[in-house]
Amino acid sequence: MADHFVRLLDTVTVALPTARDERTLVARGPHMLRIRNGDQALDDALEQLRAGVEERTVRGDGAGPAVRRLLTTLDELGWLTREPAHTSSEAAWDRQVGWWSTVTTEPGVAQRKLAAARVAVIGVGGVGALVAQHLVAGGVRQLSLIDHDTVASHNLNRQYLFRRSDVGRPKVEAAAESLGNLADGLDLRPIHRRVERTDDLDVLTDPPDLLIVAADTPADLMDTVWTWARKQWVPVVGAGVGLESGYWGPLLDPRRGHCWFCVEEDRRCRLTADERRLEEAAGPTPYSFGPTNALIADLTARDAMLWLAVGRCASLGRRQVLDVVGMRHEPESTRHGTDVGPAKAPPSTPPGGCPLHAEGVS
Repeated sequence: MADHFVRLLDTVTVALPTARDERTLVARGPHMLRIRNGDQALDDALEQLRAGVEERTVRGDGAGPAVRRLLTTLDELGWLTREPAHTSSEAAWDRQVGWWSTVTTEPGVAQRKLAAARVAVIGVGGVGALVAQHLVAGGVRQLSLIDHDTVASHNLNRQYLFRRSDVGRPKVEAAAESLGNLADGLDLRPIHRRVERTDDLDVLTDPPDLLIVAADTPADLMDTVWTWARKQWVPVVGAGVGLESGYWGPLLDPRRGHCWFCVEEDRRCRLTADERRLEEAAGPTPYSFGPTNALIADLTARDAMLWLAVGRCASLGRRQVLDVVGMRHEPESTRHGTDVGPAKAPPSTPPGGCPLHAEGVS
């Protein structure tokens, strides 16, 4: 057997018995193993795994069958890692590394992937500014910020990157300055422009690993962004907040055969004629409530970071909708029983039916 270092993830708790009638308990989150009484070899193995040990020491020929079964179970549960323990640093994301072990057995790898990622955010407002803040504080080093607007005093109830002294400045410049105070070694690219055509995005000369759309104008912005992103093989996720609800997702990846036009066609088909009329008549709300913007921004940033670090998230292929008044959450695609369909070109004429796409992602 090759020599491999193995240890319990930092988020796994071991409670050894302190009385004769107690069992050894091993737990992570809501999941728990109860180990039978009186097997000192199992307790010794757990102690070794907490500290870190060469795998052959606890799984080799000298180990009993009970110890080998325990290691197999821990491996199947995803409670073991072959990574060395994280060494604490002064980085803003230092406490985050341990959290990654809730979703992967390689938390250090996840953090390094985040640090290597290139991200672009369109719209540095009530959602985008907070998303950018989360990304930089969480370890993203390369971030492009795209917005044509300037900071206004009424932005300050929800756009926490900005201060009163920033009023009148381009949002991207003020945001880049504020983000620069969070970490060293950042590559921040403020781009002061409005995205109206696909070639407006050609300013992203190094295609990002994720493009986040947090602007609400123009109305066809997501169509424009997806048309550009599909040709560049760039994943895209959008987010927005209204008066009573907000959404994030779907996160769509052209390499997985995702299609924004298919998703939007399917959603529109489910609306009644009156709902479509109201949607077309309504524009972005001029009103805002900081905490509800923060909720959607937090959830968008969560999924963006998960996608970049471990390749999966709740909004992958699914728009997530949150009632920010009643605090009810429902994945839009799950509610309707469909998911993201195979890639296809945008329809040149309005569709005659409402197709259900059988091929999806999970």
